[in-house]
Amino acid sequence: MSEYRNIKTNIDGAVAHLTLNRVEVRNAMNPEMISEITSAFQHFNNDQNLRVVIIRGNEGCFCAGGDLNWMKDVLGQTREEVQADSRRLLQMYRLINDSPKVVISALEGSVIAGGLGLAATSDVVIAEEQTKFCFSEVKIGLVPGIIAAFLLPRIGPSWMRYLSKTAIFFDCDTARNIGLIHEIAENVHDLEKRIAMHVKLALDASPAAIERTDALISDLGYTLSDKYLETALTYNADARLSDEAQEGISAFLDKRQPDWALYEN
Repeated sequence: MSEYRNIKTNIDGAVAHLTLNRVEVRNAMNPEMISEITSAFQHFNNDQNLRVVIIRGNEGCFCAGGDLNWMKDVLGQTREEVQADSRRLLQMYRLINDSPKVVISALEGSVIAGGLGLAATSDVVIAEEQTKFCFSEVKIGLVPGIIAAFLLPRIGPSWMRYLSKTAIFFDCDTARNIGLIHEIAENVHDLEKRIAMHVKLALDASPAAIERTDALISDLGYTLSDKYLETALTYNADARLSDEAQEGISAFLDKRQPDWALYEN
């Protein structure tokens, strides 16, 4: 496999490990990391010897979403350029979502914005009990455009409206109740035990049957159409280009209130 700068990968027999590795920004995603995750999953999905992929974040934090310095860089770009950038993000999520392998996400620390998309595109999601979650986009003038395409079928419109419009932090109990995660680990040791159990379950199952089960779910109508995803992409790109997003991102980076905020901290 390729050498990566923003992720770590390791293959142990039939199990692939992918670790987000931008610890200085809590493993937030930038274009380089997105490209590397895409490349890794292209390899994983085509490797007939692999049966399981485990995604996690380095140093106790899963993913803080998109790197805001990347989001701010849209100034001076055309709408077409920003849409192409958003399409690369969408491609990454689709490769995970459509993987014929059993994809396990092991969550710790914070799972914010785009990090929720990684969880929502996985088959098995296990979180250490202190993990916190947030749809943070509206706080900085963005919308959860692309990730909404994967999260809405998972958690439903009621919880999507509540969590994405309030940008409230929520805990593991809420995340499990709404269907975002499947299991809560008592601690890191328990998290490792649960991962190992699901790896064993996956390796005991027929890989062809797992792939056919994916096809069954898709054929029964539980799949994402290209039109649906294009709509999500358009919302993502338009939000990134908006004046509100530029003000919100700048305010966050400058540690001040955005100009639309009416409530004084």
